[in-house]
Amino acid sequence: MKKLLLVFLITCMFTSCEDVVDVDLDSEPPRLVVDALIRVDTSQELTEATIRVTLTSSFFGEIQPAEIESMQIQNEENGSFVPYEPVPGEPGLYRPFPTTVSPVVDNKIITSFLTNPNPVYIFSVVFQDELYLARTSFVPTSPIDSITQGEDTLFDENDTEVIISFTDTQDREDFYVFDFDFGEFLTVEDTFFPGQDFEFSYFYDGEDVPLETGQEITISILGADEPFYDYMEQLVTQSDLTDGGPFQVPVSTVRGNILNAEGIDNIDVFDNVGRPDSFALGYFAIVQEFKNTLIIE
Repeated sequence: MKKLLLVFLITCMFTSCEDVVDVDLDSEPPRLVVDALIRVDTSQELTEATIRVTLTSSFFGEIQPAEIESMQIQNEENGSFVPYEPVPGEPGLYRPFPTTVSPVVDNKIITSFLTNPNPVYIFSVVFQDELYLARTSFVPTSPIDSITQGEDTLFDENDTEVIISFTDTQDREDFYVFDFDFGEFLTVEDTFFPGQDFEFSYFYDGEDVPLETGQEITISILGADEPFYDYMEQLVTQSDLTDGGPFQVPVSTVRGNILNAEGIDNIDVFDNVGRPDSFALGYFAIVQEFKNTLIIE
């Protein structure tokens, strides 16, 4: 009885000390989010080039698909362009569509349109009567030489090691983005191994990515220019603070290359805008991709 009374008194004491604390969370108006990373396999005649457009919401809200007025990719050099249309039944997802002049077949872009080394590609999207623009060029990369499974671990015995090797291209400054599947990314630059073979290990956390025997994983190497490399490096760094991966809502705003162009007053200075805080989240890039698969032993 005394023990029961003691527990009751302790419970009452802690209950009486509880206070309701209101926490003001930072909020801002919904911002456009554009996932316009186009991965190009130069060995294929056609390239899948769908683009997802969403809106940020409140801290606890869900990401919502965005409905835009228009979207296109244009070759700045010759004026050829690819228009986009909504994907039926997929809110927020847009695909290329063919016209009498657009280089589109079966809602895919003819690969040669994307891989010319010289032109600049202009991405434009109109949302709520406001024009957003981004510029990029095709970025090549080096193929993966080999992928093998290692036996080492990093922090936990359930970690899985994969060993990747590739050869950096001579006489070219290269930046790389590795996609390890499951929302796992890594950025690498060739500062310390220009033109040389390079090998490194990547570890899948056994708790976050529990790989099983016989499971097939896909690992990709993506080309990147320095701005895209910097952008992905920031996303990867911030994703380490969350469980959502680098393409979920970041813990703070990471600015990409998609600008609100309503304030542009000089076409020769692309980012000369009167409202530096008016931009979309996300990135527009056209990059070469090589894929390799590995079956977990």
